[in-house]
Amino acid sequence: MSRRGKKKSGKVTLTPEKPREAIRKLGQNGFRLVNRDGGDWFYSREKNGKRYLVMVSVHPRELGKPFVKNIIRKSGKTNSEWAEL
Repeated sequence: MSRRGKKKSGKVTLTPEKPREAIRKLGQNGFRLVNRDGGDWFYSREKNGKRYLVMVSVHPRELGKPFVKNIIRKSGKTNSEWAEL
């Protein structure tokens, strides 16, 4: 019996990231630090009259996939745009 691998769907696979890496990517997209509340850092950007506000929890461990997905969604990017940064 032969085993077949999964078919590639063309989707971007998100991986956990270090908080500093997420901050670097946000900075490349014009986000600026607007507030810090303990380990929660808030970044903001305005584009076409719409304001985007993103929170990054800065701690020594990696940010999990759900947290990375939330950052991507709130920044107005797609998964593939985020992965290319």
